[in-house]
Amino acid sequence: MEGYAVDSGAQETRRRLKRAGFKGDDLEAMTEVIAGMEERLATKEDLARTESVLRQEIAGVRTEFRRDIANLREEVKDRFDGFREEMAAKLAGMQSQIGALRSEMQALGDGLRGEMEGLRGEMRTIKWVLGGMCALMVAIVGSMMAIALQLAQM
Repeated sequence: MEGYAVDSGAQETRRRLKRAGFKGDDLEAMTEVIAGMEERLATKEDLARTESVLRQEIAGVRTEFRRDIANLREEVKDRFDGFREEMAAKLAGMQSQIGALRSEMQALGDGLRGEMEGLRGEMRTIKWVLGGMCALMVAIVGSMMAIALQLAQM
């Protein structure tokens, strides 16, 4: 039983117990109790095996943790890529709608310009007609005045 933290020799244990004042049945009972306790103590080899097992388990947990992190990164990347593609498609749709609205506004503007040109032409025509009518009215009024003056001189 070498390698224990406590010297486990039965003879040494009995000598120490005798020096402490144990005799007879008490000495035997205490020797058995101490021997039982010494058997349950871990040896350096036991501790080394436990440490090795723990190291292996920790390495396994680390590997699994790294794998989980890699999977999580991949999942986040996939979701982000999907989100980005969705946003790009929505943006393209919005740009298409904006382009259609621009074209429609351009067509409306062109139509209004055409209407205004038509109205401008009509207004010129009305102006010329009114001008002509005024000229005729002046001529008619002038003629009437001339007739009235001639009638007044007679």
